[in-house]
Amino acid sequence: MRGERRVAKSRCGGFTLLEVVFVLVLLGVMALLTSRMFTNFVSGYTMARNSTAAVQKAQNALQRMTIDFTYLTPASSSGGTNSISYNTSLDNDAIVISQSDDKIMYSLNGTGYVLTDGVAADSLRFTYYTNYAAPAATTFDSSGTSLIGISFTMVGDDPSQGFSQAYSTRVALNKIKDE
Repeated sequence: MRGERRVAKSRCGGFTLLEVVFVLVLLGVMALLTSRMFTNFVSGYTMARNSTAAVQKAQNALQRMTIDFTYLTPASSSGGTNSISYNTSLDNDAIVISQSDDKIMYSLNGTGYVLTDGVAADSLRFTYYTNYAAPAATTFDSSGTSLIGISFTMVGDDPSQGFSQAYSTRVALNKIKDE
């Protein structure tokens, strides 16, 4: 009987080398999968934050231009495909909007401000219309232009993230007239 007890004790003494290696391989695979999931989560969060910021910047820029164009004085305005200069009927401020690198610049009475950044290179475009059904023109006509089309593409702060979104609108000029 004593011999049987010793045999039973030696069998319960620990793990075999094969069992230890198998557990280590399983732990390695689980660690690899967990790290990949964490990396994907962080990458997705970064992309979502980048795209949300770009959308907000684009909306702010479009809103600023829309407000200004409702007070635009056609007689003192000129513009081409990539820039526009005009005066407003509110306080006769001289304003120029153009693109410089990845920024849309807003110049008020000679002082430049960044209207938005994260814009795709050479994507800011202005088109001019006499009415909604008219074909687009590439230059501002002070006697006939009644709508301005604005379009640009946002790529966000980090173009490597792959975010790209086009924005465009048409604005009726001088909707609010002085009485």
